Amino acid sequence: MCGWRCALLLPALLLLAAAPVPTPAQQLLARVNALRAAGIVCPAGESAPTPEAGARRPLTGTLAFSPLHAAAAFMQAKRMVQVNDVTHEGEGGSTPQSRAATAGIRAASVSEIVYLGRRGGVEGAVTWWRHSAVHCRVMTDPRYSVAGASVVAGPDGTAYVMVLTSAVQP
Repeated sequence: MCGWRCALLLPALLLLAAAPVPTPAQQLLARVNALRAAGIVCPAGESAPTPEAGARRPLTGTLAFSPLHAAAAFMQAKRMVQVNDVTHEGEGGSTPQSRAATAGIRAASVSEIVYLGRRGGVEGAVTWWRHSAVHCRVMTDPRYSVAGASVVAGPDGTAYVMVLTSAVQP
């Protein structure tokens, strides 16, 4: 028998077994929050909206999770899988702003970042966004303080969508 060693090991194994595994959507938000905390450099490019692209982005606060934002993200992730296309246009011509409003979000600024891929998982989506000037700037924009994400698998790829907003207004 293993005696005292098992007595020490068993509680540790039980804690590990009970630890919840983050969903892909939770992993997506965690990875974006890690980039915001790191103060990354976004690439310069034609799609960069401001001249300071290519410079280190300021450290930004953690995006707070919102189930309403996740619901808005799910609407678009589901749509992208249905039409097998990377798009910000949703069902019936909806936009990120109109989907956010439909989900019950009231905020001054709303953005959505999307990715559709066959492999690479959460890290592949975040890497693609990080190497896109406009997506990188949205991820690290200090105006945004609330977000939700959705990951939906389809027959031709997996959609990764994040909706980010400024503080939600009452």
